[in-house]
Amino acid sequence: MELKNLELYIENKCIIEANERLRKKAALLHLENLALRSQLQIISPIQSGLLPN
Repeated sequence: MELKNLELYIENKCIIEANERLRKKAALLHLENLALRSQLQIISPIQSGLLPN
């Protein structure tokens, strides 16, 4: 029983660590997404003015 608890503890710890890495990666991707959207909002009106009707 102790061995099974230890195995589950180790597995849980690995999952928590992977979750934290993914959470950090998601936060960075969110910031990148915001920056790209901001750039797109700046570029989009400029390109709209350049496109022929």
